[in-house]
Amino acid sequence: CKGSLHLSQKSVIVLASSMSLLLTERQRVELNSAILEYLLSQPDAFGKSAEIFKQEALITEKVDAGKGLLEKKWTSVVRLQKKVMELEAKIEGLKSRGVAVDPVSSGEPGAKVDMGESKLLPRPPAKNTLSGHRAAVTAVVTHPVYSFFASGSEDCTIRMWDHETAQYERTLKGHTGPITGLAFDTKGNTLASCSADMSIKLWDMTTFVCTKTLKGHDHTISAVVFMPNGDQVLSCSRDQTIKLWEVASGYCLRTYSGHSDWVKTIAVSGDGRHVASGGVDQSIIIWEISNSHIVQTLRGHEHVIETLCYGCKPRDAAAIMAAAAAGVDSASIDGTDEYSYLVSGSRDRSVKLWDPLKGVCLQTFAAHENWVRAVLFHPSFKYIISASDDKTIRVLDIKEGRCMRTITDAHSHFVTCLSLSPSYPALLSGGVDKNISIW
Repeated sequence: CKGSLHLSQKSVIVLASSMSLLLTERQRVELNSAILEYLLSQPDAFGKSAEIFKQEALITEKVDAGKGLLEKKWTSVVRLQKKVMELEAKIEGLKSRGVAVDPVSSGEPGAKVDMGESKLLPRPPAKNTLSGHRAAVTAVVTHPVYSFFASGSEDCTIRMWDHETAQYERTLKGHTGPITGLAFDTKGNTLASCSADMSIKLWDMTTFVCTKTLKGHDHTISAVVFMPNGDQVLSCSRDQTIKLWEVASGYCLRTYSGHSDWVKTIAVSGDGRHVASGGVDQSIIIWEISNSHIVQTLRGHEHVIETLCYGCKPRDAAAIMAAAAAGVDSASIDGTDEYSYLVSGSRDRSVKLWDPLKGVCLQTFAAHENWVRAVLFHPSFKYIISASDDKTIRVLDIKEGRCMRTITDAHSHFVTCLSLSPSYPALLSGGVDKNISIW
């Protein structure tokens, strides 16, 4: 594939100008930048072409070479073409057996086309199950743009996969203790990982090397999350603190102290103003990030709080997925920036929905039969998806206040983590059985 990217100066300019007729302004700018970055990465062959193309494409911002943006886009297209060919072969096979097939349906012969929210809810059986870790999978996180994701394990490694092709890509090594958390920045350029070895590592997703190691916690680091701007990272630890780090320098900017025991989980509001933290002391603290002021303390759980997730008022899931595919900020769909939902999962087997700023518990779901280990919001914010040590994944309907779907035996052991792709209709789950399932 890489060899086929050797374009002449004339063909590059013709390609960019003709494609611009089919692209939005933002997509055109990104394509031009990717082409220029590719030319700059090979100065001996395309040095002059790069200068001419930069002038012709009216690129004024600095473009750094070596990110491999065009190669990534190119290989993604090849993977999609392969997938299309496989699906077309399946359709032809069904037709040859006399089965009526709607090629844009949900995959069932003669099924009605469904592009609504029900299509975006997880359902059994698992699309694929991936294995490779030598110990329990403790964290999964999907890339915000592409179809690959990262998984972390008690075997101290991070593995990179593609959930569309179900292929293993590579392994990142560097931690000396079990991986406890993973997070991508909003653009997917950097992966943050945290571990029981008391360190946070930042990985460049172009070179897949560790660029920084952040140290400052005095015990196991439980979770890590990027701020929406991508310039800062928050972490929580068994040392009872939350820390705010600067990505560029690796310095700790602020420490938040208020919990009386191990802080197990944190979540940042979408507007970047607040962080929620919870843990062994059974309380959830809402902090104002800018000054570490405690806004609210939420109490109601009767055991350790394992997981938190921020959300906002309900929106149309199909519209959000379409916006993500087009590179549009989904918050602009309905103009809301009010993050008035927080969901928590606990070892008391319950899932609670809160208004975090008012300090009010809006709803309690008691559907699980064992510890709740992971919760997240469906893109529409009308549903909560939860995972538990009872080996199930459940879909909770907020409006109806009940469990509307249960995936039993989602894993053969405890289900430890969940991640929902913002750009693809894919839910990932990891478990103590060492496997990752794609739903």
